[in-house]
Amino acid sequence: MNFGGVIRLNKTGLCILGVFLIFFLYTFTKNGRSKVENKISLNKLLTVAIEAAESGGRMVVATKDNMNLKSKGLTNEGLLDPLTAADLLSHCSMVQMIKHHFPSLTIISEEKAACLENESIPSPLKNLLDDQLDQEVNNHEVVIWLDPLDATYEYSEKLYQYVTTMVCVAVKGKAVIGVIHNPFNKTTSWIWINKTMSKDLHANLEIRKKNVTKIVVSRSHRGEIESILKNNVNLNKNPYQLVIAAGAGYKALQVAKREVDAYLHATAIKKWDVCAGNAIISGLGGEMTDKYGNAIDYSDPKNVVLNGLVATLSGQDRFLGIL
Repeated sequence: MNFGGVIRLNKTGLCILGVFLIFFLYTFTKNGRSKVENKISLNKLLTVAIEAAESGGRMVVATKDNMNLKSKGLTNEGLLDPLTAADLLSHCSMVQMIKHHFPSLTIISEEKAACLENESIPSPLKNLLDDQLDQEVNNHEVVIWLDPLDATYEYSEKLYQYVTTMVCVAVKGKAVIGVIHNPFNKTTSWIWINKTMSKDLHANLEIRKKNVTKIVVSRSHRGEIESILKNNVNLNKNPYQLVIAAGAGYKALQVAKREVDAYLHATAIKKWDVCAGNAIISGLGGEMTDKYGNAIDYSDPKNVVLNGLVATLSGQDRFLGIL
């Protein structure tokens, strides 16, 4: 019996075979690629987040004398909600940096401007930790919250000490990486919870006793907070001092660096304002919740924390219920 011979295909058979091969190769490479892209290195993401915040900060400084000031309307407190060229340029710089390295990640930013693709983005610095200490997570579990220019109103008034750019990485709804960059004094505070933190945060781990409780509040609703605190019997048993400041990032760092004991915010606040600070304060052993003690869910795309804010490094229960 002869099993040899030649298989001859006509043009139709060749076309069918070609389509099959193309489909097979596409499916194989797509599945193989998705297996790689489904995992995100938090070590690399931390490095990129720091570079993104600092890149946005450079845009903020570069355009400080050419703001092209506009208004997005009024805030809940009745103040101008300004928009500057720096907000948009910083937004695009930060989004492009992250998308260049992690194109599939969900990014939620205060600004919604469409950005042109930038081919000249430099590769970030070497990962901050040894790869053996890395942690990988599924990309669908990650949400990036960006504030391209926190304290825009103060930026327009040249109160640069309050201005920050912020990046926050949330995994399964919890803030795990926070980056707060002040572009004018060129400092960057960052943390990866249970892994590593910037040197300036390390320097403030020691608890210092104080005779007066300091509470930082926003410039925009100072009067409302003062009234609430004066009527709180328990708080008034001990002396306290109000610290008036601007920018959620600045105020969160005041808590993280033990300059104040608590950060209180009476009204609604946006998640991109507080996510990075939440990560930093939580990573230092503190808490940031709404005024009822509820944790903030950063997997929820609804961008508003409705029930105020309380942030402390210790003694959170003392301030819950005040607002």
